[in-house]
Amino acid sequence: MRKHEKPKSMKIPVALTLCAGITLACGLPATAQGTTAVAARQQANDTYSQYSGKVTEQSGEELTGAVIRNVTRNIAVVADIDGAFTIAGKPGDKLAVSLVGYTPMELTLGDQKTLDIKMSEHSEALSEVVVVGYGTQKKISTTAAVSSLKPDEIAKKPVANITNSLAGRVAGVIAKQGSGEPGADGASLRIRGVGTLGNQEPLCVVDGVPRDFSKIDPNMIENITVLKDAAAVAPYGMAGANGVILVTTKKGAEGAPVLSYSGYVGFQNPTRITDQVNSYEYALMKNEAAMNAGYPNYYAYSQHDLEMYRKTVEGAPDADPDRYPNSNGLRDLIRHNTAITSHNLSLSGGTQRVNYYVSLGYLYQQGMWRTTDYQRFNLQSNISVKATSSTTVDLNLGGWHQNKKYPGVSAGDIMYQAYRTPPVSAIKYTNGLWGQYVGKSLYGMAFHSGYDKQPSSQLNATLSITQQLPFVKGLSIKGVISYDPYRSKSKNWLTPMPVYTLDASTDPYTWTEGFQGPEKPYLSVSYSEDATFTYQGMINYNNSFGPHQVTALAVIEARDKHCWNLGARRNNYGILVDEINSGSSDPSDISNSGTSWRERQVGYVFRAGYNYDNRYLVELSGRYDGHYYFAPGKRFGFFPAVSLGWNLGQEAFMQNIQWLTHLKIRGSYGESGNLAGGSYQYLSDYGFGTAGNFGGIPVMGMWENIQGNPNITWEKAKKFDIGVEFSAFNGMLHLEADYFYEKRSNMLMAPNSEVSAEYGIPLSQVNAGRMHNQGVDLMVSFNKQFTHDWYFGVRGTFTYAHNTLDQIFETDATYNNPNRRRTGRPDGTMFGYKCLGYFTYDDFNPDGSLKSGIATQPWGQVYPGDLRYADLSGPDGVPDGKIDENDMTVIGRSNWNPEIVFGLAPTVRWKGFDLDALFQGATRTNTSLGETLVMPFFDSGSATKLQFRDHWTPDNQNARYPRLTSEVTVNNHRQSSSWWVRDATYVRLKSIELGYSLPKKALDFLHISQLRVYVSGQNLWTWTPFMKEIVDPEAGSANGKYYMQQAVYSFGLNITF
Repeated sequence: MRKHEKPKSMKIPVALTLCAGITLACGLPATAQGTTAVAARQQANDTYSQYSGKVTEQSGEELTGAVIRNVTRNIAVVADIDGAFTIAGKPGDKLAVSLVGYTPMELTLGDQKTLDIKMSEHSEALSEVVVVGYGTQKKISTTAAVSSLKPDEIAKKPVANITNSLAGRVAGVIAKQGSGEPGADGASLRIRGVGTLGNQEPLCVVDGVPRDFSKIDPNMIENITVLKDAAAVAPYGMAGANGVILVTTKKGAEGAPVLSYSGYVGFQNPTRITDQVNSYEYALMKNEAAMNAGYPNYYAYSQHDLEMYRKTVEGAPDADPDRYPNSNGLRDLIRHNTAITSHNLSLSGGTQRVNYYVSLGYLYQQGMWRTTDYQRFNLQSNISVKATSSTTVDLNLGGWHQNKKYPGVSAGDIMYQAYRTPPVSAIKYTNGLWGQYVGKSLYGMAFHSGYDKQPSSQLNATLSITQQLPFVKGLSIKGVISYDPYRSKSKNWLTPMPVYTLDASTDPYTWTEGFQGPEKPYLSVSYSEDATFTYQGMINYNNSFGPHQVTALAVIEARDKHCWNLGARRNNYGILVDEINSGSSDPSDISNSGTSWRERQVGYVFRAGYNYDNRYLVELSGRYDGHYYFAPGKRFGFFPAVSLGWNLGQEAFMQNIQWLTHLKIRGSYGESGNLAGGSYQYLSDYGFGTAGNFGGIPVMGMWENIQGNPNITWEKAKKFDIGVEFSAFNGMLHLEADYFYEKRSNMLMAPNSEVSAEYGIPLSQVNAGRMHNQGVDLMVSFNKQFTHDWYFGVRGTFTYAHNTLDQIFETDATYNNPNRRRTGRPDGTMFGYKCLGYFTYDDFNPDGSLKSGIATQPWGQVYPGDLRYADLSGPDGVPDGKIDENDMTVIGRSNWNPEIVFGLAPTVRWKGFDLDALFQGATRTNTSLGETLVMPFFDSGSATKLQFRDHWTPDNQNARYPRLTSEVTVNNHRQSSSWWVRDATYVRLKSIELGYSLPKKALDFLHISQLRVYVSGQNLWTWTPFMKEIVDPEAGSANGKYYMQQAVYSFGLNITF
């Protein structure tokens, strides 16, 4: 990691030093009364000698306020403004020297009466420099809630999208990966939970400019910083309410050229695959369902059929797998051990005047079927030139190009057919032809449907000039201009898909060819481009006056984005040439589209800080923001913040606590904003097209789609945070904890007012919603170097975030029913019927009707083994003997916003070996199962092993699933009920890595600086203690029909020349 220049140490007047000495004396035993008292005793006791010296940094900079303690004599003094001190002692006495932010020292007095003590900055949290909005600060002097992630924690992990590396590593960050599809596997990020019903994504800033960071090669990243509270996000104004993620790319440093290579090769397999029944089990279930339907003499499958399916399942030599197949959509479609590989080559170095860093990256990832893969090329080049003694010019060029390749139909459609196809329907015959079910072929969709190619590229170019102004110490100005062009293309070629149907009446068997999809191919192409210009002008001031340090920053920032897109489509291709001009010339087969627009915003930023003696800290910051979203006169908003900090560990009265390294309390309050809704909602939205025919001639027309609201404005977030930072035993133990509270207002919501049909258009959204979000986030770490060879460390993160809807629009039917009321509950709360279990035989009269006192259910006749629901309320608020919407109640928590997330990352090093892991999880979250995972034969589809083993029968009345039915029942399967809600708590082994670094002798022999080999794994194990169904707890779908996350094993190499 690049070493940042540390600020000059502050000078403290003599009077202040004497005060510190007196204060220190108050905290010492009676035998040690400070510098003055010690000198008096020394004059009275000739047996003591005077030892004088100076405390400095390694660079020679004097250190003020260091505590020098004669441990043997229990005497202590404080170094003055020049770092000088005098202390009494004898040869052989032990001295201990300490100063917050520096590694404590111990030495033994000898005959030499002049001491030269050089201290080193503590290498961990206290000396850490963190990136903040439009600058950097030393961690010890920050007053904001800021967390950082070191790049070496994630760079070597086999992850294609860096957003999937944040979960569990940074306190306050909630990351949820809903899909594992190459090129579409990024995680959804939230900082400190959900605080709004609108846009919930944090702002992402790369090298000082708002940009997407998900596709950056992790090897090119120097630092990731997460800004969480009002003080941290205030400089980003209208974009900061959801938190900010700052990414800084690597830069060169003075020294000889350094050439480095990092790469890995791995293989992938899907995680959490639902286990489906085989054809024999399926046939048994079908027969049981027929009997439950009242057809005791009818069986879907005869005994001969059952025997033949059993033979196919067991692989008997006389089996007939074409006529009696044993298919499994997931097993037969998904290929295993697919490749993923990444390679990065970098060159860095510099002189006193020029530093440079250049890096190239490549990533390739195969999909679960051969028609899907993903490629990405990365480039990063950062050059810094000290043009004059006071002028620095930086040129940063970065970007990526990616190629996504998919089948002609989507992964969602393919997975749906994989779950739907029952095992008694052949997916692929023994002769290699592929079968079909309900007219659709799983193989045809995955491998013979055409293609969808999506290449895109992004360039990030930034030029900055920093000028120190020598006539005012600490004053500088900086100008930045960025040009970020983005281009994307899409080419979707959809062809008819051949499907084959077995004719078992012939000997040998024959197959009839049919087609799925369009009768003739069609082609759809699109092209989009945007260019974003960012302009920043900054004035920065940083200076010290004795113990007083003053910082100030002023920024004006403007962004201007130009966007264009074009699209064209042709249907009914007569020839298989996938170009637009080869399609049908019939006007009805031709369509095109195109739009362009411009986005602009401007902001004025300020930040002012005061630091007294590195103990008392205060900072004011804010932004005056304007955005094109809103109507003239309502486009600007002001978002200020204030924060305070107190470094208690720097106080003299704390110096007697020898094990304490650092203690700071900080707090902040402020406002930030969030863009609500979409652009131009203050204007009415119009559509246009063919409005009618006059004399057989189409006539263009326009119509109003929705009424505009000229009063639409920002969402506002009022944030409060109080935090503590604690470090002990020379940084061996470190803790950061924060309590946060946020009140969000002006959320856009659609009013529930009804207008007459004659009005013609719906009403626009209004800024009426309110909610609050509160919780804690915590990071604790332990690091210990036991011996020269042994090191152990562990880092834990914990985040709890709970939101409440304070004001939303809802109907009287829900608001007036305390069980159904949305207001006052968390966003995403699940509502439905409370399930009491199953109806039993004792619930029915001999004629099949329900006994008196048992509430009736309106979804048809019920039988033993059907679900029974609780009668909680009626129209007047009391149970009424029937189940309807009045009986709905809370049945679960939000699925996409777990209230608690946590991570635990242990690290062990022994000699050249290193081992690290990350266990990550979440709790206080639910998922509501649906479709195939709830109902066997859903949509005429398959069933799961769990349903086969544990469904209701007269002999298994405490089963997990209701009685079998041939069709979906409205009562059991179509109602939202607590029966299908699962606790989605999980713990995942997110990553584990074992590496070995060659010793110095071997490196010298090979003439290289460093060489490390390693084996790494990602997503290797997931535990869901309260859910028996095999589904991924992070998946965006609760029916199992999603592209699975991938478990990855990889082998890698890091080498530096």
